[in-house]
Amino acid sequence: MSLETKLRKLREQKGWSQMDVAHQLDISQSAYNKWEAGQAKPTLPNLQKLAEIFEVDFLDLVQAQIPNIDMSNAKFEDSQSVIFESTINTLSPELISKILDNQEQMVKLMESQSKLIESLLKNNFLNKLKENHTI
Repeated sequence: MSLETKLRKLREQKGWSQMDVAHQLDISQSAYNKWEAGQAKPTLPNLQKLAEIFEVDFLDLVQAQIPNIDMSNAKFEDSQSVIFESTINTLSPELISKILDNQEQMVKLMESQSKLIESLLKNNFLNKLKENHTI
């Protein structure tokens, strides 16, 4: 079943108008109408919101859109990321190594960013205390 058909059926099952759904998604009714008409596709965040408001499994909602991916082993680490084990198993060792190196670099950058933010906040706090003559 196509996404547009699923959206229409789910909306009708809830007894909602297109405007009702659009309001919950914080989009225009015409934007939502284009999804049901198959003239446009929702973004990933909007697909996640649709699954939530219609109270359906995300994979059930989008599976027809990505028929070439085996979703049977999909794992959701959090609401932002999906890891497909079957895809990971097909990656070359070199590519996996590069991905892991990039992950390590990102962790180091995030740690540096956290230290910088902490330092800025501490300095800002101390400056405020000095301004108020409490030091």
